Amino acid sequence: MSPTRRALLGSAALGVLGTFAGCSGASDPGAESVRRQASGTDPDPTVLKPRNPDGDRILLDGSEVDSEGKPISVGRELVTSAERADDLFAAEGVADADRERIRSFLDATDYDAETVYVSPAGIRSCEQIHIESVSWEPERVDYEYCRELRPPDEACETDTWVTLGLFFRLPVALDGRITGAGSSGRSPCRTTDTEYAVIDGNATVPGNDTAIDAGGDSR
Repeated sequence: MSPTRRALLGSAALGVLGTFAGCSGASDPGAESVRRQASGTDPDPTVLKPRNPDGDRILLDGSEVDSEGKPISVGRELVTSAERADDLFAAEGVADADRERIRSFLDATDYDAETVYVSPAGIRSCEQIHIESVSWEPERVDYEYCRELRPPDEACETDTWVTLGLFFRLPVALDGRITGAGSSGRSPCRTTDTEYAVIDGNATVPGNDTAIDAGGDSR
């Protein structure tokens, strides 16, 4: 594991949850079993939310190809090692800044004590997701979220759906198997500090020229 990954350990460590990951090394089979089958909840998770407005994929697997010789798309996955992370890269259409964030996020994870959970999602262009918590148990991850409008200075197009990827850094080293996943959410968010209300349902928003109209809601 590179010094960079180890140096950034702890960015998602979270009180008692960290005890799931820090019990022992791999030389103790019993402790390894407990560590990798732990259950827990993070009420303030470290999460990356890149978008692809021009395609239906966020993450690709460079170690496998389809019948046309193209890298396959990554769906839900638990990334449990730096070697596996090195196989993954952003799909065409993901902004350069987000491509760099994805790479940095994967590289900064200490896979001896942390796991990255990747989950694809879809969202309207002018909306964003606020993650309220993430929970895990053996072979399953669930998260809670709410939806709200993006800030007025964010470019978007109303009534248009875009592909969203969610990258959670879980403060526990999990087994790579995942057989179940789920999410629950509401709209609008109730606990954030959003001060803007509504984007005009007919507007294409290029950035700072966001149209605000208290008379309707495009969500």
